[in-house]
Amino acid sequence: MKATLLFISAILAALTPLAASAEINDTVTTIIGADRIIITESPNGLKTVVSQDSTARVITQTYDNPGSVVVSHMSKSGLSLTGNRNNRNSSVTWEVISGGLGFGFCAAPGAPEAAGIEPGKSFELSWLNILAVQARNRHGNTFSLGVGINWRNYRTTLDHRFTVNDGQVSIENYPEGTEPRLSRIKIFSVQFPLLYRQQLQFGLFGSKRDKMSISFGPIFNLNSHASVLTAWRDGDVKSEYKVNGINVRPFTIDLFASLHVCDFCSFYVRYSPYHALTGHNQINFHQLSTGLMFLM
Repeated sequence: MKATLLFISAILAALTPLAASAEINDTVTTIIGADRIIITESPNGLKTVVSQDSTARVITQTYDNPGSVVVSHMSKSGLSLTGNRNNRNSSVTWEVISGGLGFGFCAAPGAPEAAGIEPGKSFELSWLNILAVQARNRHGNTFSLGVGINWRNYRTTLDHRFTVNDGQVSIENYPEGTEPRLSRIKIFSVQFPLLYRQQLQFGLFGSKRDKMSISFGPIFNLNSHASVLTAWRDGDVKSEYKVNGINVRPFTIDLFASLHVCDFCSFYVRYSPYHALTGHNQINFHQLSTGLMFLM
C-alpha cells in the first residue's frame, strides 16, 4: 500500500511543473472595463496595449506566424472582423465590416411644381453596408466596397395624387367630394458603395481622442422595385390606390459624402445626377437626401 502511494505521489510531482508551464504559456487574458485596446505588429511579434482608467497595462505576446492572427470586435462604429497583414512589409490591413444605418429626408430636384413633393414628409431608410470588404492603411484611411439596401419615399399631401398608366407616372386630382390623405412614390434599391475614408487630425470640440473623418465616393444602385400609393377618405370610407412596377430607372449612381463627428454618428448627403424614372413621365426628378448615419 505504501509503495502504491509513493508511486502516485511521484506521478503527481512530475506533472506539477507541466501544469505550471501551461499556465505561464496561456495567451488568453480577460480584462474588465478596458477603455481602448491597441494591437501593434512588428517583426518581433504582437504587442497589446490595454488602457484602463487613464492607466496603461502592456501585455506582450509573440506568435510564430503573426500574419495568421484574426481579431473580431464590436464597437460603437459597428462590427469588424480584422485579418492582420500576411506580408509583414505591407502597410495594408484587410477587414470585413458591417454598419451604416441611415435615416434622412428626401428632396426631388427637377420635379414639376405641380408634383408637390414635400421634403419634410419624404424620408429615406438605408443600411449602407450589410457586408463590406475594407482595406485600411497604417494612417487609418480606408477604401471599402460593400452591399446594402435603401428605401426612398417621395410624398405629397396636397390636393392632387400620383397615378400610373402603362407604367408612366402622372398627376391627377382626387375624386370629387373626397378628402386627400397622401400620395407617394417609393423606390427600393440594392446598393454597392465604393467609398474612401480620410482620417482628420482633430475631433469634435478639439478632442484629440475621438478624431473626425470624412467619407466620399459613388454608390451604385440596382433599383429593383418601385410603386405608387395613394390614400383618400370618402366620408367614413377609407380607400387606397396602389400600383407596383412603375417605370423606374433600373441602374443609377449616387454621389455620397459624410462627415463622421464621432464613432457613433455621421452626417451624410447623397445625390443622383440621373432621373429617377424612365420614359415620358409627366413627373420626373433627381434624387437628393440628407440625414444621419449611425454605426458607420
